[in-house]
Amino acid sequence: MIRATRPPRDTVHVWRIPLTAPPPLLARLSAVLDAEERRRGAAAAFVETRRRHTVSHGAMRHILGRYLDRPPEDLIFRHGDWGKPELAGHEELRFSLSHCDDLALLAVTAGRSVGVDVERVYGDDRTRLADRHFPLDEAAWVRAGGGGRAEAAARFARLWTRKEAWVKAAGGRLLQNFHLPVSGPDTEALKDPAGRLPGSWRLSALPAPDGYAAALALAGARPFTAELKSWPGWTG
Repeated sequence: MIRATRPPRDTVHVWRIPLTAPPPLLARLSAVLDAEERRRGAAAAFVETRRRHTVSHGAMRHILGRYLDRPPEDLIFRHGDWGKPELAGHEELRFSLSHCDDLALLAVTAGRSVGVDVERVYGDDRTRLADRHFPLDEAAWVRAGGGGRAEAAARFARLWTRKEAWVKAAGGRLLQNFHLPVSGPDTEALKDPAGRLPGSWRLSALPAPDGYAAALALAGARPFTAELKSWPGWTG
């Protein structure tokens, strides 16, 4: 196993993981999962969902194992109140996993809590959902898209992924945090006006394939740099 260099201070490694895999690779990835990961994957109703779960979590274990110079099957995860995972015995290495359809993103940092989210940009009308849940200025921005329904959907997805990433970084629940103000520029450190998620947070959009939106959140007011990486399917 070749050890990977951990992210430098104020740098996030963002791994793009395709969730398609031939049967031999799928079997190798499944072999490194623990009993709970296998149970959750087996509970999925559809074959595609089970496959995506196996690839995303198996790849995550291989990537994190290379940072720690440990076999992927030896990693032990603990979970917070709302399911945010951390590495038992290696809490300084923070990470966040998000997947949608056949794409997953894994964000990895050293020392700063991180959240990542990737979503499909759907073409249906999202303005009512924005009106119901978002702050007034954000709902108005979604409605004001000059490109019609497609532009409104893209604006909604941009805000939604930023909220999701922030909540994941903080270990909270999205349904309690639609109010989070995320429409500011990436150069600003943001705070939760309701005080539910204490501290300052940095948000940034991430490059994503056509039809997707993605965002990254990091604890603290200091700026950060995102380095994009690709997981090519190696298994150590």
